[in-house]
Amino acid sequence: MSPPILNAVSPERRAAIRQRLQRTGRAQVEGILAEPTAAALHHLAREADYNVVTRRGTGHVDLPSAWLASLQPEQKRGLAEAIQKSATADFQYLYDNYPVFDLVQDGHADAPWRDLAAFLNGEEFLGLMRDLTGEDRIALADMQVTRFRAGHFLTEHDDHAEGKNRYFAYVLNLTPSWRIDWGGLLAFHGDDGNVAEAFTPRFNTLNLLRVPAPHSVTQVALSAGGDRISITGWLRGR
Repeated sequence: MSPPILNAVSPERRAAIRQRLQRTGRAQVEGILAEPTAAALHHLAREADYNVVTRRGTGHVDLPSAWLASLQPEQKRGLAEAIQKSATADFQYLYDNYPVFDLVQDGHADAPWRDLAAFLNGEEFLGLMRDLTGEDRIALADMQVTRFRAGHFLTEHDDHAEGKNRYFAYVLNLTPSWRIDWGGLLAFHGDDGNVAEAFTPRFNTLNLLRVPAPHSVTQVALSAGGDRISITGWLRGR
């Protein structure tokens, strides 16, 4: 694909986004990329070699797609049931992951992913993020591709990780024509036990949220007509 192209964000839109972030700690930037760039990224992400990620006990687990394909149907059902059961009491997640940032750092990423990492860590993008968030310490953006298929979910968490210097989380949504009733909503948890707000994963929209902030991704419905694909990561300090 061609190098990513960032759409201009007018001074009026920048001011509105800044005000919303200051007031609520979360905001959306619609049409963040040129349409051909967003479409090319969606195609690239659909072809990624995903692992499935979840938790066992208190630790993160990567399940290679080839290993999962080797399981018998009853083994897959047992694994899925165990993951769902653990979500009732503990922080849990189940989704597909392609670890772009790690692959780039290890020298194993293909050229399109290296170009994306360079773009997200270039001054054009990071400068916009510093301007919108008011956080001058933002110096890098890590990234992964996430794919939430039917039944996938991410329970309540706040994104804080000791020593990672995460100031804001971001989600660049890449699935066209997502419907609210398909689930996969980025839900923000209120102190009263209700959903304070929820963002639909609208195509070519960048979601920003201040760290820490309690949130989750609601389970993708079995009736969903597609996969919830996005580039996700954190805007971090050195």
